[in-house]
Amino acid sequence: MKNLFFTIVILFIANSFNAKAQTKPTKLFKHIVTVTFTENAPQNEIDEVDKSFKGLAKLKVVKAYEWGVAPITDRNKENKHTYAFTFASLDDLAKYAESPEHQKHIKVGVAITKKVEAVQYFVEK
Repeated sequence: MKNLFFTIVILFIANSFNAKAQTKPTKLFKHIVTVTFTENAPQNEIDEVDKSFKGLAKLKVVKAYEWGVAPITDRNKENKHTYAFTFASLDDLAKYAESPEHQKHIKVGVAITKKVEAVQYFVEK
């Protein structure tokens, strides 16, 4: 009886390891948004847009968040801010997009926004 119990335990453990080995890990999903502001956009209104994006980073589906400002140079004369969100899955991006917080956010800064561009991709390592 001990041998039977021991054999069952070993088979169960081996099967668990095999199942984990066959489970393909999910890839993280990135959502990058670049906002180009109008030429005379007031800084306090740009700050509100930045603050609104930062607020979205608090949603449970957001795994990581970072943002930055593109330097204004001879080649880039526009005021551009880029916001990067990381999600565990494409489904989490959909939940983010449908959230009441995001629906409120997309109305912030409309009057000072010249262009919004977004790109999404699965992270490759």
